[in-house]
Amino acid sequence: MVKCYVCGFEEAEYKCPRCGRWVCRHDWAGRHCAACEATLCRICGERFSISTCAKCGRPVCEKCSVRRGLIRICKFCLESSVY
Repeated sequence: MVKCYVCGFEEAEYKCPRCGRWVCRHDWAGRHCAACEATLCRICGERFSISTCAKCGRPVCEKCSVRRGLIRICKFCLESSVY
């Protein structure tokens, strides 16, 4: 029996295709483990986030955001306002 890599207590039932962790049903988020799901870009949901949008606070990846000086703005906030 393999223990969940996240909680360490429950029996692992799922293997995350993104990171390879074995996790229990409580730490499974549908397509990925809860740890990977928490760090995915909130715009595309496919790539890991590298920053948060300075306006809305969503975690965003490089392709779904634009760097403006030291900050990043997501493509949705960029379209809705002038930066």
